[in-house]
Amino acid sequence: EFKNPIAIISGYSETIMNDDEMPEVMKQKFLNKIHSNANKMSHIIDKLRLTLKFEEGKQELILIPCSIKKILEDIIPDLKEKYKNREILISGDDINLKVDETLICMAISNLIENALKYSEDEVVVELTKQSIIIRNKGIGIEPKELEKIKYKFYRISNNGWNNSLGLGLFIVQSILSLHNFSLDISSEFGKGSEFTIKY
Repeated sequence: EFKNPIAIISGYSETIMNDDEMPEVMKQKFLNKIHSNANKMSHIIDKLRLTLKFEEGKQELILIPCSIKKILEDIIPDLKEKYKNREILISGDDINLKVDETLICMAISNLIENALKYSEDEVVVELTKQSIIIRNKGIGIEPKELEKIKYKFYRISNNGWNNSLGLGLFIVQSILSLHNFSLDISSEFGKGSEFTIKY
């Protein structure tokens, strides 16, 4: 995970330093690449730090009553900006839960983004009195991989599932556990997946 952005930053910066006559447009393009890969590395480091906090029991919760529909309305525009021309549909009535808003936003956003990554169709977020269900009609996950994807540093590569560092679902699971919530994953390979937050 670190090698690729480091190689890009190193390569592009070296090219800029060694070419005094580089056109300004190309220089800006290279600088944008350096900047975006530096941000990528920063994001990875933040994930690792958060993982350590969870493992050491140092992550505190700030619980406040929150509208889940409002949280979704805050999350969805950013995701739609990243995954253009994709639909994220919300169904069901609003739920109010006492949660740490920052952490629960991170968990829900991670699950919706996973659903977007591995599907070309719309992603549906269904709210019920007992759960938040995020489903897609994507590539799905093989049965033997289902439990393992929650483990830290576990990545599935043989079907295109890339869980980036293998920390995404581990962090989601840790956030939900802090709230005494649980995460159920069901999937049919080649047909889609369903991620259910139960509270």
